[in-house]
Amino acid sequence: MEIERFSLHIDSMAYGGRGVGRRGDGKVVFVDMAIQGETVRAFLTEDHKSYAQAEPEELIEVSPHRVSPPCPIFCDCGGCDWQHIAYLQQVVFKQDILLSQIRARCPREEPEVAEPAVSAKEYGYRTHTIVRCNHEGGFRMGFYQKKSNTVVPFDRCLVLNERIQVKLDAFGDILRTTPLKSLASLEIHAPQDEVLVRAMCRGRTNKRDMESLSMAFKHLEIQGLSYLPLEERRREYTLGTNACSYELPVHDTRLVLSTGFGGFIQANRAVNEEMVTHVAELAKGSRRVLDLYCGNGNFTLPLSLDADEAMGMERDPGLVRLAKANAGENGLANVSFSCMDVVKGLSSLSYEKHPVDTVVLDPPREGAKGVVQTLARMKPDRIIYISCNPSTLSRDLATLIQAGYKLRQVRLFDMFPQTYHIESVSYLLR
Repeated sequence: MEIERFSLHIDSMAYGGRGVGRRGDGKVVFVDMAIQGETVRAFLTEDHKSYAQAEPEELIEVSPHRVSPPCPIFCDCGGCDWQHIAYLQQVVFKQDILLSQIRARCPREEPEVAEPAVSAKEYGYRTHTIVRCNHEGGFRMGFYQKKSNTVVPFDRCLVLNERIQVKLDAFGDILRTTPLKSLASLEIHAPQDEVLVRAMCRGRTNKRDMESLSMAFKHLEIQGLSYLPLEERRREYTLGTNACSYELPVHDTRLVLSTGFGGFIQANRAVNEEMVTHVAELAKGSRRVLDLYCGNGNFTLPLSLDADEAMGMERDPGLVRLAKANAGENGLANVSFSCMDVVKGLSSLSYEKHPVDTVVLDPPREGAKGVVQTLARMKPDRIIYISCNPSTLSRDLATLIQAGYKLRQVRLFDMFPQTYHIESVSYLLR
């Protein structure tokens, strides 16, 4: 069967990183690695009822924003999406995608669009990652190939911070001389000075694996090394500590927070500081703040510095323990944390006895559909929505707007340079 080829102009960028154009018959086509403004000759890879997907074969008209990717494996590795686009233009595209998603669901809203928070580091910013391990022909580490579960090994990853890179290099040297064939992946956290590593191994608890990792821990000079047998996920063995700390400056106060494995932490420390400061400014003057999906207290603790009371809600018991310990270590007595499912916990909260004037929510990628429906009934004065997915954000904003809220401001925070991922903060008033 002959492969279909065609030329098309790329009109916009899609959430997911691909360029979007229209074929001669009017069908929308998503083209990998194409940039808005370019004209490409492409070949069809998938044809669906309402859209098609294609790969570029030739650049007929090249965008002035196209650059040479500095990483030699960029075209194969699934870790980055946009190294072929100049960094500041990446931010412009992300802003356009974010606003177009919101306008599609909330066409009558005209929020202030605040200046995007760009990353001070285009590369070398990531404070945590999971690398996949390959033992064929010698030990190698890497990320999955684009659209595949095949591991693409790297000698050096440009987006990881230097501390992570040094420890991965050292771990790799150890594992090449003392192989650990069961090792499937390594998770590593290095938000500031301290480093944690988690080794996820195939099978059940194995004495030989534990001895090999114990030897590695002695040579790595890290704060903690955890061994997680993948067939026994409830059992984890830790050498050293299972938490590492980072500083968070807010309102002339320098908080120190601990974090660990099992919960999401922001990948870009500098941008996280900007975002926390921004959220704290939006919440200024609040009396009683509720932080939903609070994790280790990354937002709850800074919010407590200005509010009479701050409450955090999180379903992960390990993160709640960390959050409580963080509050104690920073001497914050006006903070409390609840370990419960956010949707169920919010529904059971007595609004009459405990009125909340500001709600902050930072949900996972699937958004907060059940939560915003309850918030609409709860009627807090302010809602600050931190989102990592503009599609679910726009859906949830539409629900809140229908319930009587006004979208006052939207701001992009570029947490993940060289990728299509979009982090944003939306501010709503009742």
